[in-house]
Amino acid sequence: MRKILLVILLAIFLSACNPVIDTDIVFEQGEIIINSEKFEAFIENLKNGEEDKIRIVQRTTEGDPIFDTLDYNGENITYTYDNSHDEWGGSSKGTQSGTCENLYSEQSENGRIYRLSGCSSEIGKYFSLEVLE
Repeated sequence: MRKILLVILLAIFLSACNPVIDTDIVFEQGEIIINSEKFEAFIENLKNGEEDKIRIVQRTTEGDPIFDTLDYNGENITYTYDNSHDEWGGSSKGTQSGTCENLYSEQSENGRIYRLSGCSSEIGKYFSLEVLE
């Protein structure tokens, strides 16, 4: 019984320490290293006007996760920025969101940069994701 309780407690502790889930798109050093097909599907669904939602995880230098959620309802994109798990986030730590009209991309020197436009709040203009090609 003790072993089962220990395993349960360990699982709870580990899940609390690592809020990244299997469906997240993990982005490191310009590359999507986990679930790149979900990002590609999201871009395609935007083009086709189909609802979709993704969560992108990037890590700070110390390894803490920062989450960018893009939730497309067929018309607009709700963008949510969440740095609440950043131990060094300071007083600005938390969740902010806004609605944006479009996700566009432009060619960069090394790949494509994705940005939001037509946003209802300032937070939307800070979303930028460069995917290396």
